[in-house]
Amino acid sequence: HGCSDCSSSGMRGEVFTLSGEKLTYDCAKDRWDGVPVTLRVSSEPFGEGGMRLAYRAREVQPNGSEFDVVVKRFRSDLEDEGYTSDDLFQEAMTQMVAENYAQDFNKACASRGLQHTIAFLPASVVKVDDSRGNMEALSLEPYLEGEYVKHTDNQGHNETEDEVVAAFCYFTYIASGKLSVVCDIQGVGTFYTDPQIHTFDGEGFGAGNLGSRGIERFLQNHRHNLVCEQLGLPSPDEGLSDEELARKMQAAEEREAREEAGLSTSSWMREQHDAGVDELARMLARQ
Repeated sequence: HGCSDCSSSGMRGEVFTLSGEKLTYDCAKDRWDGVPVTLRVSSEPFGEGGMRLAYRAREVQPNGSEFDVVVKRFRSDLEDEGYTSDDLFQEAMTQMVAENYAQDFNKACASRGLQHTIAFLPASVVKVDDSRGNMEALSLEPYLEGEYVKHTDNQGHNETEDEVVAAFCYFTYIASGKLSVVCDIQGVGTFYTDPQIHTFDGEGFGAGNLGSRGIERFLQNHRHNLVCEQLGLPSPDEGLSDEELARKMQAAEEREAREEAGLSTSSWMREQHDAGVDELARMLARQ
């Protein structure tokens, strides 16, 4: 490990030089490709998420040039809970699979004369030797300058009115044969990072994969929009009778009411049960 005082803009504290192997998932070939990498990493994190600490860094190219990247590592308390390098590989794979879908989405838009394009940052896993001589795995992706916006969460709730993002998520559901969906979209402009993928069987793609329940929640929250129609994506309500559609809308309204009240499904059911018992008691009292 080399160490120097911080001189690069945005990098805090000391700067350590790390060398190791950079591994990136190739969707088309279903394999991890590795290349040597040298990083200059800030010793102090600039951000903290629910699971990881983020550090500003610069990736050194063979010709000596550098570009800004972000290195992420699990918080130490999560390592104690059993999170391993495999989780990092799952997350990086998730992002690269999402990017593969993004390319397909862009092609679909272009074929329909739509100008929409989106992209997910290339995500890699870097294996380096830590200060104790042990192998440590870190996440690596380019640094995005600008304001991060969260468009959807892991449950499929839309947090912005961005119809392209909503259409992309639904596109992945249709393109996968209704077996998976990409959600939890955030980033700067139309460059996104840290997505989640739900699969019908809950297999792969890390702890954020909520399985069929995640897909169901996404579909419950999805609103078919103009971009969906322009892409020729079938409506999730296609084939439903008026009665079935009314029941679905009522269920959605009840779910939104529960969420606004901060009630989980189980607590809402208990509340409904208690209300029913009270009503029954009143009916019996009137007899």
